Amino acid sequence: MSVLCKLRGHLPDRGTARHDGQDYWTNCKRCDAPLIRAPDGWRKPTADELAAHVGHKAESGQLDDDAGVVRGRSES
Repeated sequence: MSVLCKLRGHLPDRGTARHDGQDYWTNCKRCDAPLIRAPDGWRKPTADELAAHVGHKAESGQLDDDAGVVRGRSES
C-alpha cells in the first residue's frame, strides 16, 4: 500500500472496472490493490469476497490480465 493510499484512501481505476456477474471490480491506480464496489464507495475486498471473485472468474472462463483486471476470454 502506498503512503498516499494510507493517508487518503485508495484511488480506484474506474476506466478498467469490470463486472464479474456479481460485483464490480478494479484495482487502485496507486498501489494496484484489488477493489470491490460497495454501496458507499470502493473498498478492499474481504478474503471471502476475493475467493468468491476468483471462483466466479473460473466458472465464467474469465482471466486476469497483467494488472489483475478481469477480461473476458476472446473467442477465436
